[in-house]
Amino acid sequence: MARPALVRGSCRRRQGKTFLLDSVARSSGGFMFTATETTEADTLRQFGEALARYRGQPAPFRFAHWDEAVTELMRIADGGPTVAVIDEFPLLAKSSPPLPSIIQRALDPAAQHTNTPVRLLLCGSALSFMSKLLAGNAPLCGRAGLELVVPTLDFRLAAEFSEISDPRTALQTNAIVGGTPAYRREFTQGDTPQGPDDFDDWVARAVLNPARPLFREARYLLAEEPELHDAAVYHSVLAAIASGNPSRGGIADYLGRKSTDLAHPLNVLQDVGMITHEADAFRRN
Repeated sequence: MARPALVRGSCRRRQGKTFLLDSVARSSGGFMFTATETTEADTLRQFGEALARYRGQPAPFRFAHWDEAVTELMRIADGGPTVAVIDEFPLLAKSSPPLPSIIQRALDPAAQHTNTPVRLLLCGSALSFMSKLLAGNAPLCGRAGLELVVPTLDFRLAAEFSEISDPRTALQTNAIVGGTPAYRREFTQGDTPQGPDDFDDWVARAVLNPARPLFREARYLLAEEPELHDAAVYHSVLAAIASGNPSRGGIADYLGRKSTDLAHPLNVLQDVGMITHEADAFRRN
């Protein structure tokens, strides 16, 4: 019998991760549970109800703790390898800190005689948390057979997804909203600039319109990341970059701070996927 396997997946919010996971679970006949920010007892109740529905049982499972829940989860693949997705895993670990260790124990060789070949996918939107899940001395270090990070769409894919054929308009749109799929439909109700002459009007009606979700999106993105404790610092760094200061020295001058003071905030922003570091192809160093 095939052994259980662990996959770690992560990406920033609004990239379509849950849509992809749901498609995988549906197409393969697998199980999917999406966590919410609630208490451990309530999460166990929700998990027991979801697992009972998947197993076709009339009454929900009543789990007293996660040891019982994970043990039952690892038994669902009685007909062959089966996908089990836990989305927004950081929310579960927040309310139940021992959960990564419990999963580690379930994946140990000693537990193989009671497990079935479950393909367990742990996913989350908090990139900083997910990156630490398998690092160093973390309980699940070395346990994952695959690590997947869902990136934003690149310029060409974003233009194709948004159905923008004019290269200049596509570049300008990408400079504002990047390649985040949700900004194409849910956040703008499918509104995209129809060409160069419509671009300014599109910015006014879709991006700078206080009634549209994009207007406050930057603030919400920073608030969702648990690692970004001092939001003012990160807002300032992003404002400096958006104002045309792509180097550490330029950002420091813009903020009136020492360049060495920016090492930590820049590293954190890079870890959570909000900025990327690229070498200047036109400079020797």
